[in-house]
Amino acid sequence: MSSLHLAVVEVGGLVLMQARQAGASYVDRDPALARQVADRHNLVSIRVRAIEETVLALIARRQPVASDLRVILAMSRTAWEYARASGTAARVAAGVSGQGGRAAEGPGQATGRDVRHLAELAQDMLSRGLEALDRLDPALAGRVVLLDAELDAEFAAGLRRLMSRTIEDGRLISRGLESAFALKSFERIGDHAKAVAQLVCDAGQALAQARDAPAG
Repeated sequence: MSSLHLAVVEVGGLVLMQARQAGASYVDRDPALARQVADRHNLVSIRVRAIEETVLALIARRQPVASDLRVILAMSRTAWEYARASGTAARVAAGVSGQGGRAAEGPGQATGRDVRHLAELAQDMLSRGLEALDRLDPALAGRVVLLDAELDAEFAAGLRRLMSRTIEDGRLISRGLESAFALKSFERIGDHAKAVAQLVCDAGQALAQARDAPAG
């Protein structure tokens, strides 16, 4: 159980770094950094598959019940949430490195500020969620869940500003679509961070119930 917990925390750290690199590579148009995001995504995928094998082995060999089973399943689902966040970050970076086609033009200065801000909010949620996961702290995880409302509001505001600029200048349509994708991607990464926090709440509550259960 301890090894499983540590493995999931390590994956969370990889995804946090990946999200930071994806945001910076997109705003600064850094293809080399974008390629690092893709490499990190491959590593995350390998680690998550290994975690899933560990989960299956634990269930088969130990046949856990009640609180232990809840914690194991929560760790498994957390790993997959991190895998999805990793994939989203990789898709943002792919538009910078040109993987799968022509590299996108990149955002204008104003939109770049909005993307950077949203990326920082998503990274903050990931960071706080990772701390909650490391400590299995439901109270800290609950605060991460509350941050999702702020992220959603900032996404909506940034998207409105982007649409206004695009309407004013039709030449920005292609760039605007790419920037809208980046904004949505970081909003989605925040959603995955929220889901991780909710799973931490479940795991923490399961452990608390196990400690409080009468012996025998």
